[in-house]
Amino acid sequence: MKAPSIYLYFAGNCEQAINYYKTALGGDITLLSRYKDMPPSPDYPPIADEFKEYVMHSTLNLGDGNVIQCADLAEGWGPPLTVGNNFAVSLSVETRGRADEIHAALSTGGRVTMAMQDTFWKSYFGTCTDQFGVNWMIAYPATDQSMS
Repeated sequence: MKAPSIYLYFAGNCEQAINYYKTALGGDITLLSRYKDMPPSPDYPPIADEFKEYVMHSTLNLGDGNVIQCADLAEGWGPPLTVGNNFAVSLSVETRGRADEIHAALSTGGRVTMAMQDTFWKSYFGTCTDQFGVNWMIAYPATDQSMS
């Protein structure tokens, strides 16, 4: 397993935040995708016009394998944003089976917020909140360019 990374959630100002962190910490923004760029799917709720410019996922590569990842939470696409609880620990694992094991273990006594599944961004991915209220993202990336 790679080192965990922190995933930050915002309410419409993710792009401003990631640019701020780039200025403050250095590094390169290696990915910034918007909800409007997501292909339509019956597996995902439709995006309201007011959220289409929101950042769906972004990555600030700080070097040496360290990254900060962040996104805006569009309505219906995650838990309600609560400042102070607007983060998740992101794990990138070696196999689909290990992703399933970790997701099941962390969601025991907590709740599944997204079942493990293949995604349009070519990652096997799921989210949960553990029994202590910590948000987790588990990914088995299909390529090195996938979300870690």
